[in-house]
Amino acid sequence: MSTPVNDLLNALKELDLNNAFRIFVPSLQKDIKFKQLTTEQLKGLLKTLVDSPIYNSQFITSFNKIIKDNCLEESVDVGNLTVYDKLLILFKFRVESVSPEFTISFTEEEVREHNLSFSEKIINLEDHLNSFLKKQYNFLEENIEQDSYSLVCQLPTLDTENRLEEELHKNIKIEVQSPEELREIVGETFINELTKYISKVTVGSTSLDLLTTDFKTRIKIVEQLPTSTINKVLKFIENYRQKTKELTTLNINGLQKDLPQDASLFNI
Repeated sequence: MSTPVNDLLNALKELDLNNAFRIFVPSLQKDIKFKQLTTEQLKGLLKTLVDSPIYNSQFITSFNKIIKDNCLEESVDVGNLTVYDKLLILFKFRVESVSPEFTISFTEEEVREHNLSFSEKIINLEDHLNSFLKKQYNFLEENIEQDSYSLVCQLPTLDTENRLEEELHKNIKIEVQSPEELREIVGETFINELTKYISKVTVGSTSLDLLTTDFKTRIKIVEQLPTSTINKVLKFIENYRQKTKELTTLNINGLQKDLPQDASLFNI
């Protein structure tokens, strides 16, 4: 039986569809349609502001779930979208669901050292995103060969991110008590991040698809790889980060300012 509450909820669902937006997804080479954030989803994201500053697990899993829940293309396997796709979707969600305007704040030291006449500046994120999209960057997998072994590098997918957080980071509470503990955490973070980008290892006639194994196994294998090979993986990652830095940073009066890639991007 129809009730005013049900009628209103149905009307809101229809509104979601009418206010949907499209964003170009590089891994699929096409536009994908998403519905905007709900107030409940925004509240959930803002709660992750108290997340660990090292792993940021809650935000990663929360936003990945939002991408899945808000994707309006049934044929798209959201778990196979890459972290690059996610970055573009992140900025588009901010533009469409909150506002294209974003305020950059400057410290007193920055104002003084760069002779700024302002302590805040409003930038248009939509213009910034559209300008970046025109560059049409795409990041293909790369095969690294050395001696009798080889490995495949590729951008991590959302499924890969989710598995890492679920298996290794979900229940970790970081309370650094000493410099030794901090060094241990930094080392683990480096290995975890590196492992996300390696999807396959072949030694002689033996090949293993790392995407089919748990993360502890993947890390155990990656830790045994020679540093000369790891350096090539790091170059692959650095190339990705250098290009996406054109989206995630702004040059304002000669001062480089980073745009947030966590829940603080959605602060109103």
